[in-house]
Order: sequence, then C-alpha cells, then structure tokens
Amino acid sequence: MKRFVLLAAAAASLAGCNPDTPANNITVTPTPTSTPAPTPWLTQEPLCSGTITRAEWLVCDNKGLRELHRRLAAQWESGRQAASPDRMEVLENQLYALLTERDLCQDAPCVDRAYRRYLDSPPPQAKPPVAGKPKPRPKPRPRPRGHGGNWDGGPWRDGLQNCTRDIGWDQAQTLAQRCQAVTNGSRSVCSPQRSCASLENLIDKGCRTSRRPPGFCPR
Repeated sequence: MKRFVLLAAAAASLAGCNPDTPANNITVTPTPTSTPAPTPWLTQEPLCSGTITRAEWLVCDNKGLRELHRRLAAQWESGRQAASPDRMEVLENQLYALLTERDLCQDAPCVDRAYRRYLDSPPPQAKPPVAGKPKPRPKPRPRPRGHGGNWDGGPWRDGLQNCTRDIGWDQAQTLAQRCQAVTNGSRSVCSPQRSCASLENLIDKGCRTSRRPPGFCPR
C-alpha cells in the first residue's frame, strides 16, 4: 500500500513538469544598463583641474589659446540654439574631431591650428576709402623784373583804371607807342594797360624834355 502511494505521487509530479504546457504568464524584465553620458560640449572656461592632457594644460597656460577656446565654445553654443537634427549631428562630429585633434597636440601652435580649423571666419572688414592725391598748388606767376607800378599777377593797373578798357585797344596802343617814342621806356612802363592819364603824363613830360620832339608833341 505504501509503495502504491509513492508511485502515485511521482506520477503527479511528472505531470506538473510536462514540457507541452504553455508558459503564457512568464514576463522577462531586461537588466538596466548605464545611462548614456551627454555630449561633452566645450565649457566657456577650459577645464584646468584634475587629470588633463598636455593640450588642455597648454590651453590653460596660454592666454591666446584660452581666447580661442572661449570663442569656439560660444560659437557652438549659439549654433545649437535652433539647430536641426542634421545640423546637431554635424556639430557633434566637429566637436569629437576637435577633441581628438587637439588632445594629440604637444605644443601651442598645434592646438592653435586645431581650434582655428572649426572657428567661423570673421566677416571681412570694409577697407577705408583710398584718399585721392591732393592737387598740386598752382605755381605763382613770376613777377616782372625791373618794372614799377602795381602788379597783382595780372595786367598793369593804376588804381582801378585801365586805358585799354577805357578807350579801346587801338587808341590805348597809340598812346603806348607815343610814350615809348618820347621816353625811351620799356613796353611795360608804357603799357596800354596802364591808365590813360599815366600814359598822357609820360608823353607830355617826354615832349617837354625831348631835344627833337616828334610831330605829335604840341608846338
């Protein structure tokens, strides 16, 4: 009787382990993994503490490299504000390319080139207008030598009078020729562009002092 009870229990146990029994109520929960780190964008100030590469140390130690770091960080921060997904992917690729190139550098010029490769070029500055060459000052006209009278760079004048203007060129020229005949003066002294009164005075004086006065002199 005891043996029969043991066999019945074994049969019931085997029935509970039937592989054809469906396992619809089994759920599998995946093991959580570590949270992916955010993209390490450049901070406005370079990292200068902890374990840093030689290139990072050069940035911290060099004023010019620090300025390039700040400019590129500001450029990328501004570019991410309204960037599309495609543009964000481009910016991330530039970031990782910069970090790879920069951290391989062992001197400041190498780091400088790495930063400048990704900096936008500044807009070209307008060139100042080219000043034209100043016009040369006119040379003063030479003053006649050995002449009296008033000379202002133009014709001879006695005050505001001019014989040519007052009586015309022909008559003024006649007075000038008579003046030269009785005074033996130069053409500039007996110029028809002097006042008629001056020419007549010279003629009258020449006629009175001449040993052989010409026919136009009064008798």
